[in-house]
Amino acid sequence: MNEHDDSDGRFHRSSRDDGHDPHAANSVAWWREATACALDPVYRMALLRRFSLLGLGLGTLGCTEMMWLSRAHGQQSPGATEESQHEDESNEYPQSWYFPGAVETDARGYARWMAMVPQLAARLAPAQDALLPFYRPTLFQTLMLEQGRDLRALITPIYTSDMCRAYSRGRGLLSLFVRRGVPADTAIIIDAPGPEAIAAGAALAERFDPVFIFDNWPHLRGVVPSHLTLAAALYFAPLLEDLKTRPVPRPPVIVLDSNRLAPYVDAAGEFDNRYMVDLPDAQAFGRLGIRRLFYVTGRARDTELDDLNSDFVALASAGVDIRLLALDDFRQAGNEQACGGQDAQPFLFGGDEETDQLFWDWYAPLSPPISGSFSVAPPPWLGPRARYRPTRRPTFLGGPAPMAGGHGGSLSPYHGGFGGGRSGSLGRSHSSPGS
Repeated sequence: MNEHDDSDGRFHRSSRDDGHDPHAANSVAWWREATACALDPVYRMALLRRFSLLGLGLGTLGCTEMMWLSRAHGQQSPGATEESQHEDESNEYPQSWYFPGAVETDARGYARWMAMVPQLAARLAPAQDALLPFYRPTLFQTLMLEQGRDLRALITPIYTSDMCRAYSRGRGLLSLFVRRGVPADTAIIIDAPGPEAIAAGAALAERFDPVFIFDNWPHLRGVVPSHLTLAAALYFAPLLEDLKTRPVPRPPVIVLDSNRLAPYVDAAGEFDNRYMVDLPDAQAFGRLGIRRLFYVTGRARDTELDDLNSDFVALASAGVDIRLLALDDFRQAGNEQACGGQDAQPFLFGGDEETDQLFWDWYAPLSPPISGSFSVAPPPWLGPRARYRPTRRPTFLGGPAPMAGGHGGSLSPYHGGFGGGRSGSLGRSHSSPGS
């Protein structure tokens, strides 16, 4: 049963213009101060466990919370005041956040999202403790920061037509697994623009446990529009929290923002809040019983995103079967794009019943390219994805992708323009999750 009913057309769009944002110029100082506290995986897991037990009490104090309390008592870390004054004088930032597709209610049709704003990182943590080491709630944690008070005051859920379609396409993908039986050894990776990735992850949450990896901070002039991912998360947060009560164990669906590697030139008009993703390695997946990965991009493409190449090659070399498809592979009959409403057509793989029924002929375990040839040839539009195998290839790093674990989550050692100038997330490094 579809827990989230799109049919009521809840698109209560509203615009907000609150004039000058006096705290906007603090973003760089906030970013640099927060990233100096880079959370290691053990701390992250322990912190999330304490969140679940104690909420936001003193027992949960970590780096970001210490910053919040120090600001509340009028303290700032060394250099923060000077840097903030410099940014105030430059006055080079936009004056407010903008949320296209803003709505007043969440996916449940209420305003539960309001109470979840300061606790979003804890409320959207995976339901299973075994998945906590792989959760990266950095983006969600920004709503806890005192420096994030302006965003916290203005943020509202969004629900756009692209999110609606992504949710419907996620339901189409889920139906394929339900038809066959959700295998315990199979995980899904959604790699789409942030709001669409959130929507697709929510659609799969009935049978999969969402693990969000959003490892950056929002910025008014950020290359990555992460504030929209936050707003989309607020829309689906009550639904996602309710679905945590579903039976476990459930295989993970890892949710990524494909905008993390958006094009960027070191310019005064943009702030570099891009980042790289470190996936669990083969041993970590093995401990979860995962032997197969379905890598689902937003738009159709024939390869994984560049920062995943080394991880995928290493996983495939260790015997993990990785398959590639796209949310865009799920279409309505006649290529209609309508979404929502009682009469909306379902999104089927390939856009018709016949192709939808053939999905497992092309994507079943041990099917090509693992063994032999297809019994039914895939259509030309699907061929490259159905035959996908991870291969070491040149990436944006300027050469073959480094070996797994070599990039450590930071682009700066490998790309001349990354990690310098107006950069934030790309200057951080952390070990691969689960290693």
